Amino acid sequence: MKNKLIIKHVRLTFDEWDKTIQKKKVFLGEDESMRYSLIELLQVNKKQTWNVFGSETTVADNGYKWLVISPKQENYVVTMYLDKKMHPVLWYIDIIDGIGIDSDGVFYYNDMFLDIIISDKYQLLEVDRDELEMAFKQGIISDEQYKLVNKTANELITRFDREPQWILNLCQDVLVKFIKE
Repeated sequence: MKNKLIIKHVRLTFDEWDKTIQKKKVFLGEDESMRYSLIELLQVNKKQTWNVFGSETTVADNGYKWLVISPKQENYVVTMYLDKKMHPVLWYIDIIDGIGIDSDGVFYYNDMFLDIIISDKYQLLEVDRDELEMAFKQGIISDEQYKLVNKTANELITRFDREPQWILNLCQDVLVKFIKE
């Protein structure tokens, strides 16, 4: 664990990446069921790669795009990382407790530690369970929040097992909205 555990307030503009990303364009959108953003990485200070599923996967480089989808009635946020050719390289699902709009009009969510990563070949990996358990033991999250996170993760994993491409379909539908706008 790198830093002290806290419930992170994450903006759909992914401002916490601003040390890595030198220049980006952000497009925000909303409809009756979700809030979403498309982030174009125009210039990064250093390419970012993650070692997942036994290989190095680039998630941030010049020309990459991130599509972030926050369903309003759900407790998760999906980020699809796209390469320069607009091919998905990875999906990252944050389990959350709460969404909203900051005073400057930017959408946000409260990240509840546990995450699910899905590869471009539809492999699934649950990550940061140790952080969730520690946050619960330290009283950072309540019993109710802990149960909600686990319920949401289980529902997402079950859904993925039944229909692995649901996440691609969701993301493609939102990309179409950006093209129309």
